[in-house]
Amino acid sequence: MNKWQKNILVAVALVAGQILLFNNLQLRGILNSFVAPCIYILYILILPMSISRVYLLLISFSLGLSVDALSGTLGLNAAACVLVGFVRPLVVKRFVSREEPNKGVRPSIYTLKFFNFTFYAFILSFAFHLALFFLEIFTLYEAYFTLLRALLSATAAVVIMIMLEIFFEKRDNRYR
Repeated sequence: MNKWQKNILVAVALVAGQILLFNNLQLRGILNSFVAPCIYILYILILPMSISRVYLLLISFSLGLSVDALSGTLGLNAAACVLVGFVRPLVVKRFVSREEPNKGVRPSIYTLKFFNFTFYAFILSFAFHLALFFLEIFTLYEAYFTLLRALLSATAAVVIMIMLEIFFEKRDNRYR
């Protein structure tokens, strides 16, 4: 299986997992209204650092639009994914060391190390969830509730993303 087929398979698996599992996740009690993790943005996070900004935005829009089409959310995910795609290069620069070559390296738990990857994933996941939830309610009324919901959802999403990275990323496969 070549690199493009593997990347498409990863994107399809993450979108399917989001639609079939995480969109239907029912937590008991008060957590049900607060936690709604979106893990499919992991695909945007793990794209190679050398990807052009135009391709990054197109992939982000396509990924969000596919989730919108399958869940009927009318462009909310697409808008939030484009925001993540737009902000990602700025955040990646913060966590990549100057001496490490950027050609073909993708941000992962092994290339950025655990703490840096966790912080990188949390920043982008929080930005995504914050944009998604504010676009969803489209008001600043009870903004603290939306901030708390974005914080808890981003935290849950990052925990799941770290588990996925540990289970599916090969340690010695740093350069794709």
